Amino acid sequence: MMSETWNEQLRQTLHSYEEGLLRQVADKLCKPRNHWPVGELIDRCLAAVSNPAVVDRRLKELDEPSRCLLSLIGHSRQPRWQVGNLVEMSIALGTRDGLQPVRSLFEAGLLYPELAERTHLKQFDQWLAKDNSLWAYVYPAAGNRSLALDSNLPKCPGGQSLSGSAKERVHEADGLEWPLRLAVLWQQVAGCPLRRTQQRDFFKRDLERLRSDPLLAGPPADHLGELPDPGLLAVALALSQGLIQDKDGELLAGAFPPAWQEGLPALLASLWTALLHLDTWNVHHGWQPREIHGNPCPGAYLLALLLLVNLPQERWARPDEVSQWVINRHPYWRSAERSNPARSRAPALPRSNSPTEALSRFLLGLAYQLRFLQAAKGPHGDWLVRLSPMGRWILGMADQPPSLTNYPQTLLVQPNLEILVYRQGLTPDLIGRLSRFATWKTLGAACTLQLEPDTVYRALESGDSFESIVQTLERHSMKPMPAPVVEALRTWSNKRDRISVYPAASLFEFASAADLQEAIARGLPAVRLGEKLAAVADESSIDFRHFRLVGTRDYVLPPEKCVEIEPDGVTLSIDLVRSDLLLETELARFAELVPGGDVNGRRRYRLTPETVVAGREQGLNVSLLENWFWHRSGQPLTSAARLLLTGPESPPAELRRQLVLHVASEEIADGLEQWPATRGLIQERLGPTAILVLEENVPALEERLQTLGIKLQVEEDSTANKE
Repeated sequence: MMSETWNEQLRQTLHSYEEGLLRQVADKLCKPRNHWPVGELIDRCLAAVSNPAVVDRRLKELDEPSRCLLSLIGHSRQPRWQVGNLVEMSIALGTRDGLQPVRSLFEAGLLYPELAERTHLKQFDQWLAKDNSLWAYVYPAAGNRSLALDSNLPKCPGGQSLSGSAKERVHEADGLEWPLRLAVLWQQVAGCPLRRTQQRDFFKRDLERLRSDPLLAGPPADHLGELPDPGLLAVALALSQGLIQDKDGELLAGAFPPAWQEGLPALLASLWTALLHLDTWNVHHGWQPREIHGNPCPGAYLLALLLLVNLPQERWARPDEVSQWVINRHPYWRSAERSNPARSRAPALPRSNSPTEALSRFLLGLAYQLRFLQAAKGPHGDWLVRLSPMGRWILGMADQPPSLTNYPQTLLVQPNLEILVYRQGLTPDLIGRLSRFATWKTLGAACTLQLEPDTVYRALESGDSFESIVQTLERHSMKPMPAPVVEALRTWSNKRDRISVYPAASLFEFASAADLQEAIARGLPAVRLGEKLAAVADESSIDFRHFRLVGTRDYVLPPEKCVEIEPDGVTLSIDLVRSDLLLETELARFAELVPGGDVNGRRRYRLTPETVVAGREQGLNVSLLENWFWHRSGQPLTSAARLLLTGPESPPAELRRQLVLHVASEEIADGLEQWPATRGLIQERLGPTAILVLEENVPALEERLQTLGIKLQVEEDSTANKE
C-alpha cells in the first residue's frame, strides 16, 4: 500500500513537468533510446527508480556533493525534507554552493519537488527561487540504495576511551519514556480535550496544565539532560503520529497508530522521523506555536547523530564537542555570528541557551531517552556518548534492530485496584492496552496505574470487553488476579451493558417533577432521564390527547430563533415555547439566570463580566458568540456583549483635560477653522459651534480674536477655589 502511494505521488509530480523538462530528467534517469510519448516516458521513469540496478548505476554517475546529500537523506529515514534544510546540510559538509547538489539530484531524477496541484514546472531554478518553505522528496526505494554511499562526514571530534571501572557503568535508556508520556497525554485528552487558539497556541488553562503536569513535564527517572517544554513536545509528537487529532481547534484523542503494535524499534523509528518535521517545538526555544520557516534543527539533529557513526569502536565523544562541530559548520548559525543579530534570521540566544548547549541537550535529553545513544561518565565526571545498537539501526547502519528481552509477566494487580508495572517488561502494545482502561499515576522504574470506573467505561465504549480487560491483566500478571478486582470490573461492565441506545426518541420536558410523575402514573411509556426530562422511544405509543403541548422541537432542523435581546444589550429574554433543551446548556457558558422565575412564558439571562471571563477561559471568542447571537436571536452581537468579551484585550483608555471654545455661530467657527492666523491654533472641530483648543494655545488665540473684535470669556472653574 505504501509503495502504491509513493508511485502515485511520483506519477503526479512527473505529470507536472513540462515535456521539455521531463525529457531532460528521463535522459539522465532511464536514458531512452527512442522518442517515447510522455505517458510511456513517465512509466519508464517509475520503473527506473524502482529498479535497484538502475538506481545504483545512476548513483555512481553523481558528483560527490550530490551523493553525500542523498546519503544523508537515506540515513534519516525521512524521505521528505525542506529544501532549505538540504542546502544547509550540504554546506555543513563543505560544499560552497549548497543549492548545486539539490539541483543536480532534481536533474538526475533522484529528488523531486513537492508541487501544488495544476502546477506546470518548466525549470527547476524557477521553482527553487520561489521561497524558503519548499519541500522535496526522494522515492523511498532510491533512498534505501543511498545508504551504501559515503556521507563524507569527518572523524568524530573528541573521541576518548573509558577506564576499566567506567566501562562497567554504561547507561542505556529503555526507550519507553516518550511512549509512556504519549500514552499519558492520550489519556488526558480523552478525558478533557485541549483547545487551541487561532494562533495555534493553547488557552491559558490548557497551557499551564501541559507545562505543570508532573507526568508530562517532570524529569525522567534516568535523567541526563533538560528539555524545554517537554509536555508540549509530547503534544507535537502525538499530533504528528495521529495519536491526538486537531478537529477545528480542539485536540481529541485518536487511535493508537499501527507502529505501537509493531514493537519498540518501529515506534522509535516513527518518532524519529516525526521529530524531523516538527514545526511547533525545537530544542532551542521549546514551544513555538506559530509556524516558522527556516528551522535548522532537523538538519542539526541528523548531522550530530551521523557524526557519531564515525566514532571508532570503544571510543566515546563529549556531546558539546559534537554539537560545536555542527554549529561551527552550519550556515544558519555561521551567518548569525557574522551578521547583526537583529537582522539575522537566527534569533539571538542568551549564553545559557546557546546553540551548542541546546544541541547537547538534544543528545543527552532526547536522543538518549529515545535509546539512540549510550552514555557513560568520563574521567572528569562529565557525560560521554556514543551510538547505541538501536541508534545504528535507526540511521541505517544495521539491517536488523537489536533484539530486545521480553518479560511477559511484568505487573501486579493489587486488591485496592492499583496496578504496579515493571518497565523492563513493558512494550508499546501493552502500554496502549493498559492506557485504555487504567489511569497512569507514576512513571519510573516501577510505574503505577489505577483502575477506575470512568476509564473502564471508556475502554468498554471503545470496543474492549470485561473478558478482554481481564485477559490482558491475567496474561501479564505475576500473580493471580485478586477476586475483589475481578468483581469490580464485572460490576462496572454490567452497568455499562445496561445502558440503552435509542437511534431516535421523543424527549419530554415537564414544568415540574410532579407533572412528570403524574404523566408516568397515567401510563406514559417513558424512561425518566432527570427531574423534569423523560424519553419515549416509540412516538406512536403516545396519546397526545392527554398532554397540553407548549411547544415541539425537531432537533434535526437548525436552531430556532427564540431569544430576544433587551435594550441594555446584555439581558436575553428566552421564549420557552420556541426554545429547546440545548439552549440553556449553551447559555450557561457565558450568562447567568436572572432571579425571579419564569414570567409570561419567558425566562431571562444576563451576561456579566464574571460569566464572560469564565466563558473565555473555556474557549469562548468573538466569532463563536457572534455565531450564537445570529442563530439564536437573528441579530448581530451587541456592542455591550462585545465589550464584556474584548474589554481585557483593549488598550488603556485615556482621560485628558482639554479646553472647548464655544462661538456664537457656525459661520464664525468655519472662519476660524479656515483663517490661516487661527487655523494652526485649533486642535479639532467638535461640533457646529464647538472647537477644541490646547491650553498652551489660548494666549495666542485670544490675541487673534481681539484683532477680529471678538472678546474671549473664560468660564471660572467652580472647583478651583474649593478647599
